[in-house]
Amino acid sequence: MTAPILRRPPASPCVGVCVIDEARKLCMGCARTLDEIAVWGSAPEAMRRAVWAALPERAATLGLSARRLDWRGPEVLDAVAQRFEDAAGTLVAGVYGAVAEVSRSAGEALEITRDADSLTLRTPRAALRLLAAPYMTAFEIPRAGAAPLVALAVPLGRAGSLGPAVLTDLGPDTQALLARDAGGRRFDLGVGRRAARFTIRCNEALSTALLPHLGLPFPGSLDAIAPMILQAGPVRVVETPCLRAEVDVPIPAPGAVPPEGPHTHLLPDHLAQGFDTPPTVALPKGYALSALLYPAP
Repeated sequence: MTAPILRRPPASPCVGVCVIDEARKLCMGCARTLDEIAVWGSAPEAMRRAVWAALPERAATLGLSARRLDWRGPEVLDAVAQRFEDAAGTLVAGVYGAVAEVSRSAGEALEITRDADSLTLRTPRAALRLLAAPYMTAFEIPRAGAAPLVALAVPLGRAGSLGPAVLTDLGPDTQALLARDAGGRRFDLGVGRRAARFTIRCNEALSTALLPHLGLPFPGSLDAIAPMILQAGPVRVVETPCLRAEVDVPIPAPGAVPPEGPHTHLLPDHLAQGFDTPPTVALPKGYALSALLYPAP
């Protein structure tokens, strides 16, 4: 593991939802009192840490759907790296209906590359690169009867532009994390969302087969291209704000049970519902999801 991060003052718990619950006198966004909010900028470190320690119980009392965690960029990278080192959980990147699930089995080879600004993880079946953007925020998402999730999110204004809604040639993939077809042509399948792009990296044969279908709108394009994609089983590349995930395992036939470990989902019926997060996961307004961290079962 990397050297521990130097101690720093706690961040502000503010999530941009500034509404006071009159009964409990707590903010419905961050679970602080008005007095705590007013003095936060000049408050001593001990007071800030005491407030942070009290927030989980307050958030539960308020029934908040998400609670900000006191993680900043490098600490986000540390947390993700530790989960993969421990083979403890799954990172899911994408929007509801178009995701890459990246995990590591106990004993599976793991390569970690880390610097101050980014983390790259590689296993034989999947890889991810995560940037430690200063504006990335971690939220704890409670779940009834289960351990909470952690959502990594960015302000909506940092989510980038709307992706294409048609099959699009992105050219050679110069940022490949996995070896197979590195540098090969990449195609955006055209899910047309701002928070994520679902793409495939192709060998020459598959690239040649896809080129005549450029410009076909999603999901109708799947009638023409899905059979050849299923047969070739290309590397799937899902990009979200500050994150790139790659999966290199066979694509199961429609209706088949997904394999254990890393895999992808591309489900037009789910995408048509328009959710960026699963319906049971609610982020504060104004944030775009980068990834969900699910704990080990």
